[in-house]
Amino acid sequence: MAKQIKFTIGGYFSGYKTVEITVRGGKVSYEILRNGLLDVDKKKSPAIEVDEAWLKEFDSLNIFDWQENYSADVLDGTQWELTIKDSKKIYHGGGSSAYPENFERFLDWIDVLIPEMEFVNRRRLEKVTMNYSRKSAIGYTVTECLTLDRREKLLTLDKKNAYVFAKHTYRLADEEKVFDACQKFFDGLNIEDADIDYPARASFELVRHDKSVETFETPYNENFLLGLNSLAEELKGIASDLTAEIFSPPPAEAVPAQGKYIFCKVQFQGSYKHYTYQTDDETLAVGDMVDVPVGKNNDVNQARIVEIGYFDEYEAPFPIDRIKKIIGKHIATDFEDY
Repeated sequence: MAKQIKFTIGGYFSGYKTVEITVRGGKVSYEILRNGLLDVDKKKSPAIEVDEAWLKEFDSLNIFDWQENYSADVLDGTQWELTIKDSKKIYHGGGSSAYPENFERFLDWIDVLIPEMEFVNRRRLEKVTMNYSRKSAIGYTVTECLTLDRREKLLTLDKKNAYVFAKHTYRLADEEKVFDACQKFFDGLNIEDADIDYPARASFELVRHDKSVETFETPYNENFLLGLNSLAEELKGIASDLTAEIFSPPPAEAVPAQGKYIFCKVQFQGSYKHYTYQTDDETLAVGDMVDVPVGKNNDVNQARIVEIGYFDEYEAPFPIDRIKKIIGKHIATDFEDY
């Protein structure tokens, strides 16, 4: 086990923090140094006994095998420096916005000893569990359980319906990217249980670094979980060979206009361009064929709705008194082929 460890991490805008750790036998003492933009504060601990498992965790990191330099081409990123000395060898290395593969485990190791330093974000997601269910039209229920485990670097998906039960496990090649996407998604939600009757639902369990656990249940839909489709695509990329409903949330449903102006982007047959019209018909949906006026003479033509938006008058994309309006849904004839 290493006898002396000095670790510094920080950046130009956040300041730097340094910890010096001394290990003698089964006891550890440490000194905290804060500088840069942080308040100057020195704290030296008395020697304290530590768990044997904590000491073995450090040995399992194999830090003496780390490279001396890890650097990414990032301006004003995070810099770190580490020196370790024992009776036989010395490691001295560092980096700028780039890290060894098990760097997060090293931070976790220090965090156990000195949690007040917050080398690890207290609110960092460590484990995410999503329990999905959908009632089918013929009576059976589809259930899927997806688990992301940062420590184990695993995505696990259990699938069950009336005919089959299967369990799939995938190694996370880049767990930081996956958990960053999860962190952005869940931290951006206004989390609350939704009692609306909806066929596809999901319950979530979030385990944070500070050991806190959050649970909530909601319809599994972009309307209730803003950003769900993007997160599902991120997860689907990990298990691209697997078909699962949890990777394909039902499309977001149109929200009633509630007094706002409705604008639709439409596309004509044979054209890649989109044109904007206004409508008062709240029943229109993306994909509908509509009749619209075209040109100076307002000739009637058909187009497909590709996007719908709701706006107050002051934020409308076109002046309300000048925008052309959709005539109505198009009724196809037997001779049309669109």
